[in-house]
Amino acid sequence: MDNRRIPLHNTGQEAAKILSRLLSSLPAASFEMETFAKLAGVVASRRIPTAAVECTHRPRLLINPDFVQQFCVRDEHLFLLVMHELWHVLLAHTSLYPRVTRAQNIAFDAIINAGLMQHFHTPEYMGFFDKLNPPDKFPHLLLRPPVGWPNNPQYPDDAGPTGTGRILRQLYPPPATRRRSMPFYDEILELIKQDMRDHGIDPDAEPMLLGDHNADNGYKNTYLKDVMGRIIQKWPMQNIPGQMPGQGGRLGDWQVDPFIAAQPTRQAFANVLRLALKHNPGNFRRKERLPIPGITGQGVLPNPRDRLMPARRLLGAPTTLWAQQGSIKARVPEQRVQAHVYLDVSGSMSRTLPYLINLILPFVAQGKADVFQFSTEVEYLPLNSLKQGLVRTTGGTQINCVLEHLLKYEGRIRRVLIVTDGYTGRPLPQHLQRLADNGMKVYVVLPAESPYEEDLRDLAASVTVLPPLG
Repeated sequence: MDNRRIPLHNTGQEAAKILSRLLSSLPAASFEMETFAKLAGVVASRRIPTAAVECTHRPRLLINPDFVQQFCVRDEHLFLLVMHELWHVLLAHTSLYPRVTRAQNIAFDAIINAGLMQHFHTPEYMGFFDKLNPPDKFPHLLLRPPVGWPNNPQYPDDAGPTGTGRILRQLYPPPATRRRSMPFYDEILELIKQDMRDHGIDPDAEPMLLGDHNADNGYKNTYLKDVMGRIIQKWPMQNIPGQMPGQGGRLGDWQVDPFIAAQPTRQAFANVLRLALKHNPGNFRRKERLPIPGITGQGVLPNPRDRLMPARRLLGAPTTLWAQQGSIKARVPEQRVQAHVYLDVSGSMSRTLPYLINLILPFVAQGKADVFQFSTEVEYLPLNSLKQGLVRTTGGTQINCVLEHLLKYEGRIRRVLIVTDGYTGRPLPQHLQRLADNGMKVYVVLPAESPYEEDLRDLAASVTVLPPLG
């Protein structure tokens, strides 16, 4: 919604009751509590259908009390409603497209609802999304867990266009699934558009969408984006069971299946990698003139390294002059230039990481790049692990661990590439100053699916947003 104040039709008693219920459901010491604390207050309003964030300088959370009474039977259901709206702000959905369509709104809600349920799938949270949409009607079934999920999911076989089952299994994977990969927005959009082409748009079949889907809702508010951007860097990794919310847990393995990115994306990545390589000497065929130790002439100073002196003595030749050691320039094989690539392996990268791994792999195999994986720690990523899609991560994200690692190479590394979704937190001023003093340039690569530039704007010599990965 826009930045103008909305006329409110509520009593303070209704708002106080909603706030009390919400506070009792918030997980303590978690990113949800921190997110909620950034809001100035909760206001009950019947001018909105479900919930919305009023994006003024002091943002407020607006909630429809009638919707809460009908659908939020448990306090945990009220919590899911609020978190759904906050995730819209965190992901800046309405800023991705000039004019948000019905299909895009459904895709946004499908990703958010699935993400929330992967975090909160214990019995007290179950049932909220189930009430809002039926499990056997398309596209409604994309906005809720399948019947019986997560222990015994029953996926409908005859609902929706071809590919619905696959997308539904990605959103709500079966139990004991080790490799999880959320679908892209574009995949869900194409599915919905195919259904529209097959059956047309039925105005009476509109699914229940939560939150505010107004394209002009003020989510570009600088203050709110900054607050939410700092919070999202602390998200846990959604695809590893057992991870608790926070700033990353213990370092652990995470295996993803590498996917092949589209040709325009591969070409764009190759172009930006050349910036970090400076130039490509080929297969060590070129040579360059470099100073090496050698004989620069003769002189009277004795030189024990003059190997011809014993022969001159035996031959009776003059021994007054000795070969003098010095530095001469000679053509030697040019050393291959390698780029340092830092790959974000935090939880928010779960959808794009399979494609990005495959983008980097050819350059590592050719010896053109060394890859380091980072979350809240930095580790070298060997070629064999990269081929298998095996990374190590704490689940959180922090850019300053990258800069501290990079500064260990002062004088040896001039250009580096950071591949991330942008939700990294902001670099410390002292790190930025040291990079500038040493002439280090950092090039940032962002996927089109998550082009968040705010955190790294002061660090990057350039920011490249890749074409769509899929």
